[in-house]
Amino acid sequence: MTIDPRSLRNVLGCFATGVAVLTTRTPSGQHVAVTINSFSSVSLDPALILFSLAKNANVLSHFQASKSFAVNILSHRQESLSNMFARPSSADWKHFRFVEGENGCALFADSLAQLECDVHTEIDGGDHRIFLGQVVRLHLHSVIDPLLFYRGRYGAYSHSPWEMNVQDGTLTDFSIGGWG
Repeated sequence: MTIDPRSLRNVLGCFATGVAVLTTRTPSGQHVAVTINSFSSVSLDPALILFSLAKNANVLSHFQASKSFAVNILSHRQESLSNMFARPSSADWKHFRFVEGENGCALFADSLAQLECDVHTEIDGGDHRIFLGQVVRLHLHSVIDPLLFYRGRYGAYSHSPWEMNVQDGTLTDFSIGGWG
């Protein structure tokens, strides 16, 4: 059976995701960034995450040549940052505040959290390349709502009226079998 790529994209777009901006450095020291929503945790021990980039992405070669990168997990206030790096070739870095992490990669101000990573593995994934990263440093910032992406549009997080007050942490303890 052949799956229509547009239909597959529409179905996968029903899975709401967070939004992140990946950063790295070229050998000459130039900052490079790209917006993604193909980001996921993989393992807590060792601390591994993954992301994927299209094989035709103009920034792919920079991430392939680098030994490190950073993941900036965006807050709902950073839609303009996400839009800027959705087309990285036209991005204007002077419009956004950042510092360089210990690995030299850009960490953007006002992000929810950041991960500084070493490249662990890169593998083929059809029309994408899949990168596994070893987390070497992490930064957790103020509690603020995330920037979400759903069905091709940005969205907002809404607290559920069905929230449960769980004292023992069982619903938030992802080390329990069956979660992830």
